[in-house]
Amino acid sequence: MPNAIASWENQRVLVTGASSGIGAAIARDLAAAGATVGICARRTELLHAVLDDCRRSVPGCRAWTTDLSELDQLGGWIHRVEQELGGIDVLVNNAGAPLAGDASATPMAQFEAQLRINYLSPVRLTLAALPAMRARGTGHVVTISSMAARMSTPGEAPYAASKAALSVFFEALAGELWGAPPHFHLVYPALIDLTPGVDGDDALAERSDGTTPIPAPVVARAIRRQLERGDFELYVPRMMHGVVAGRARDVRASVEFMAGWYRGGGAH
Repeated sequence: MPNAIASWENQRVLVTGASSGIGAAIARDLAAAGATVGICARRTELLHAVLDDCRRSVPGCRAWTTDLSELDQLGGWIHRVEQELGGIDVLVNNAGAPLAGDASATPMAQFEAQLRINYLSPVRLTLAALPAMRARGTGHVVTISSMAARMSTPGEAPYAASKAALSVFFEALAGELWGAPPHFHLVYPALIDLTPGVDGDDALAERSDGTTPIPAPVVARAIRRQLERGDFELYVPRMMHGVVAGRARDVRASVEFMAGWYRGGGAH
């Protein structure tokens, strides 16, 4: 398939938010598969621990300590990454920040901060990376959204809204550029186990019932396979796609159910 990655050798990948969690797992997995990986995050010590792991597979991997919420510097920073990494074949928009609490009690500054890091930052990064990808006639953009974007999770309203905006933007952008590189991919993780060093059977991504957190390395390998197949969407676990389809048939019932879940202690 023209929108699938057949081999990771010679692929130059930028993974944002790669100092821990899903981002770190993606970086390690793709480096082990042969990609030259560039990683960024705010926490230098953790970032360089991930870089050391990546360089054991591909010595040319690189890292940059940066705050992606500083939106005005992102265009220049992407240009620097392209120069130092030799180009960006795959951009993985993973960086983001969670936020829990009642929306009515959340300061507006936190709403704005969520939009900057979860929505505006990946949008700016992608738009800055597009010209070089289009000029080369190749490229992939992977965006890590969230099941909160599809479920409108109470107790996470600012976070869910920022992730929903992210998904809608990339669906629209994919439609604008459909049929020509870069190719777009969206990922919807549900409950994820972010504990360092925890791994599990890849079957969890396919067969989990959604109630047990899935280790980050399992998610990373599922994302790699998504790119190797050229799939537009990935739900982790897979059954969440059916949950979203069912919700669309009766949104009121879904909101009522989630309200009961929230009053019973969910998301607290």
